[in-house]
Amino acid sequence: MKKRMATLICAGLAAAFLAGCSGKAAETAPATTAAETTVAAAEAKTETAAPAAEAAKPDNFPKKNIKIIVPYDAGGGVDITTRLLTDAAGKDYFDGKSLIVENMPGGGAVIGHTAVANADADGYTLLAYTSAVVNNPILKEVTYDLSSFKTLGMVCFDPEILVVPPTAPYKTFEEFIEYAKTNTVKVATPGHSTAHHIAAIQFAKELGLNFEYLHNDSSAVQMQQLMGGHCDAAFMAVGESVSAVNDGTIIALAMGGEERNPNIPDVPTFLEKGSSLVYGAFRGYACPAGVPDDVYAYLVSEFDKIITSEKFIQGMNDAAIPYAYKSAADFQEYAENEAENLKALAPELKQ
Repeated sequence: MKKRMATLICAGLAAAFLAGCSGKAAETAPATTAAETTVAAAEAKTETAAPAAEAAKPDNFPKKNIKIIVPYDAGGGVDITTRLLTDAAGKDYFDGKSLIVENMPGGGAVIGHTAVANADADGYTLLAYTSAVVNNPILKEVTYDLSSFKTLGMVCFDPEILVVPPTAPYKTFEEFIEYAKTNTVKVATPGHSTAHHIAAIQFAKELGLNFEYLHNDSSAVQMQQLMGGHCDAAFMAVGESVSAVNDGTIIALAMGGEERNPNIPDVPTFLEKGSSLVYGAFRGYACPAGVPDDVYAYLVSEFDKIITSEKFIQGMNDAAIPYAYKSAADFQEYAENEAENLKALAPELKQ
């Protein structure tokens, strides 16, 4: 029986701090591994998705194209996933109107989150909704919280991966651990309090490593920092790093799935190397909480069709981004559960 996705997050966070955490959770849907990223994944729709397909189009919506705010730079995993979504949508949904991507990076996604939370709740401004929506209100001073948004559906669970530049003095997991126990390693993340930052904190605490953090706003910047010698290592998402790993641009030491990723089969899991780290970032979409019920139901209905379409899932496969579906209702419950899990660890993460 597969371990559930919420268990991955709970176990990944709690293992560093709570000895003997079993990682069992009973109420969330199973995570989808990269090996299961197939068109058949669309058949995993839960019962909560059924009403979405039946939602009627509101009389006056949409009258124009719909904007999706990506709160990160172009070129990162969230940006790529969202552009795959807009490409899959084309003009076949939303009464012939298009989904348009607008990048709004900054503050570890806070700028984009704030813009959507404060946007007119008319259904024309949506959010690429990631783990940072859960993390930021708990770990930072922001003007929004989880209740500021309503989810439209989840499309991805992307495991963490530890990567280093080819010029690093360590080429294996064991060499890296030995080095980081006696030297300070500068680790790049795509933002303070992101899933990647949290994973790095947990990993360092578990193994007694000396990490100093270099935070930025995207995996594209992380890659530049790696190649420019501005950092010694980075925690990224698997889907963002597969190409660079396979062409030798960076070296992957271990990844945070329960099983190896078929796109990088030579990269071991942290579990294989004796670490308990099973962790990653989720991606999906949301709208401001104040969107009218009829518009919200229609958005959920159209998004559900797009994110379970063969074109979108094939695009995710081709981009090596791990597809993991949750309906709007299940995604909302999942995010709320993750917020509760994180609150218990907030004091440690705020240090």
